[in-house]
Amino acid sequence: MIFLNILKKIKQKSVPKMYVLVRKDLAETYRCIQGTHAVSQYALEQSDLFRVWGNQTIVFLGVHNLRALRAWNEKLAIAGKRFSVFREPDLDGQETAIACFDLGDIFKDLHLV
Repeated sequence: MIFLNILKKIKQKSVPKMYVLVRKDLAETYRCIQGTHAVSQYALEQSDLFRVWGNQTIVFLGVHNLRALRAWNEKLAIAGKRFSVFREPDLDGQETAIACFDLGDIFKDLHLV
């Protein structure tokens, strides 16, 4: 029985999920909206992977502020990840959220929002 539980956990970790990084310096409601925009942007820019994701598991993670989100943008680019960034027109085009369909190891130190 213990072995089956361990096996289930391993299988769960090996399934890609849609990770959405949102800025924690934005109001909670705004975070949800910006994260949704990032997923929509992903659908436009990465349509092949978006179809593979198929509206399955989505994980919202928080980053401290704009500077932290930009650092993640760079980190994901260097790692060769396919991701999309949403820039909010009402905030002078500031980056507000990132969406990335991935196994998630790169995000292990971030926390849910």
